[in-house]
Amino acid sequence: MQIQITTQCTKPKHGWTLIELLTTIAILAIATVFVVPHASSGASASGQSATRLAVTDILAAQMDAVANQEFRRIHFFSDGSGWCVEILQSSQLSTAYNAATALYAEDVSESQGQNQNSYIDFTQDYRFTNISIDSPLFDGANPSVIFDQTGGIIAPDGSPSTGGRFELHSGDHAWQVSLAPLTGKVTVSKVGSP
Repeated sequence: MQIQITTQCTKPKHGWTLIELLTTIAILAIATVFVVPHASSGASASGQSATRLAVTDILAAQMDAVANQEFRRIHFFSDGSGWCVEILQSSQLSTAYNAATALYAEDVSESQGQNQNSYIDFTQDYRFTNISIDSPLFDGANPSVIFDQTGGIIAPDGSPSTGGRFELHSGDHAWQVSLAPLTGKVTVSKVGSP
C-alpha cells in the first residue's frame, strides 16, 4: 500500500480586494461625518485649557501668598476677558482694582507679553478667542478673591471669606470653578455642554 501525499502551494495574498477597500473607505467616511465637527470645533479643548490655566493661577497665587507672606488678589475683569494677580498690602485689601496703579505678581511662564506680569487677557491670545469668564462672585458681592499669608481666602475687610465661584464659557461648553470658604480649596465641575 502506497500513500501519496500531495500539497498545494497557494500564493500569498497581497493587497486588498476591491470590496474590502470600498468597505474601509465607507466606514472612514461615516466616522468622519461624526468625529470631525467635534474635533475641529475645539471649543471643549480650548475651554478645558483655559480652565486649567485659571486653576493654575489660583493655586500659584495661593502658594505665592504663603511663600512671600503677603496678600494676593485675583481680580476678574468685568468684561469677562480674563484676570490678573495683584500683590496687596494689608492697607489695600478693600481698595478697588485699578489697572493704572496695580502691582502685579510675577508670572514667568504665562505672561502673554505683559512684562512677565500675571495678567491673562483672552482677547490678546489666539488660543482663547471664544472664552469668557462669567459671574465671578466672592463673599456675596466681589469680583475678586484675596489670599492671605496662610493660603486661606479672606474678604476685603480682612474677615474670613465665605468663598465664591465663577464660570468659564467656551462655545456651548461651561465649567464652574468654586473656592471653598476660608480654605480656598478649588473644585471644578462641568456645567454645560451641547
